[in-house]
Amino acid sequence: MKKRIISSLLAATMLATVLWGCGNTQGDTIQSENSGELSEESEASEGQEVGEAAVELSFWYPISQESEANWYAMMVQKFNEEHEGEIKILETANTRGESFAYEDKVSAAAATNSLPDILMADGPNVASYAYSNMFIPIEDYFTEEEMADFLPSTVEQGTYNGHFYAVGMGEGIINIYYNKDMLDEAGITAPEKIEDAWTWDEYYEVCRKLTKDGVYGGNFIQEKSGEWIIVAFQPFLIANGAELLSSDGSKADGYINSEKAVETGEYLQKFADEGLINVDPTATEFQEGNCATKLAGAWIMPTLEEVDFNWGVTYIPQQEAYAGSTTGGWTVGVTPNCQNVEAAMEFIHYLSSPEACASFAVDGPAYPPVRYSAYELLDIYDDGPNKIIKDTLFGEGKARPATPNYPIYTQKFSEAFYDILLGADVKEALDDIAVSFDQEWEATYAN
Repeated sequence: MKKRIISSLLAATMLATVLWGCGNTQGDTIQSENSGELSEESEASEGQEVGEAAVELSFWYPISQESEANWYAMMVQKFNEEHEGEIKILETANTRGESFAYEDKVSAAAATNSLPDILMADGPNVASYAYSNMFIPIEDYFTEEEMADFLPSTVEQGTYNGHFYAVGMGEGIINIYYNKDMLDEAGITAPEKIEDAWTWDEYYEVCRKLTKDGVYGGNFIQEKSGEWIIVAFQPFLIANGAELLSSDGSKADGYINSEKAVETGEYLQKFADEGLINVDPTATEFQEGNCATKLAGAWIMPTLEEVDFNWGVTYIPQQEAYAGSTTGGWTVGVTPNCQNVEAAMEFIHYLSSPEACASFAVDGPAYPPVRYSAYELLDIYDDGPNKIIKDTLFGEGKARPATPNYPIYTQKFSEAFYDILLGADVKEALDDIAVSFDQEWEATYAN
């Protein structure tokens, strides 16, 4: 069963790779050959029902790597073939780059009432999109059994104000990837069990010991702007007992700039001050052997297949006890512009089926599946690095804050924490997050 599913999807991926081999620049858009203009797509779907003339639905999604683009193209092609004459998905792929180019395009479309029928959103943006009426609730299209099959963190990131708005295929989880050869040479053994995770002090000493001969002990920076900074540093805040926002997501002052949060910022700053991390690394610093450990998600694994060293995965360092790691991923939902929600949900069910989630892990960008049943179709999570990733995800996966003001929060968080790595006063930088968030909340969201 496992091999049959994987083999058929890999064959389709090979075809998709041929179709999607060319890259494009940040902010560019790739449209399928028959997609046409967005306004024409919306008109095509209006008033049509499943079973009559083919329903045409526009679908936007972001891409940041080739495997991701190939997978979405493959799934759209397979769906259209299986639903020929009934439903046709008209796809538009948008390169996200290292910043918020895709989100900016979505915001512009919302302002001009030109959103597509089906839209992908980064998990923490679901609350903002739901608040702004850019998504409609879809919980009525899932059974209780189906909802129970999704990981709790997946349901959490797709839920706002008691309603479920968007579902994912894969769930990212942050771990420490390490060069096993370098650790072995230094006499260091990385923890293989959650309960043995390095403490903050232990990880600092590991990085200090491994920093030599032009090699950095750690690597915290995947990108200097965009979503990565909060993904990487949220686990450190949680591990130290700091809260990012109030429980209702409406207040930052007293939370992100608390004493515990300042302690966390000072800990992370120490790595930069002492030269244990590169504050401006190349994207392939770890793969090139120029750092010994790296904070990263499972999406890095395909890039490690051809490195010339042994590598492994361990857990995020903890304080008093293991407090988990950041989870999250891209989700798909239906916009109010969609005139045939049932047809749209047919496609969303197709993308988020156990088989599709399993394929997303092996044929796509290597994100672990969001459905428990998908793991029954795969054996790659039974041992080795993938088992550690699965244990992290199942154990203490934590979504990013759910708040309609998230776009402001993540932008200010990214700016502040990168400034902290560059030497900024920690308390002042965190105060700036709090002030910016709370002012925007009062101006836009407070009743």
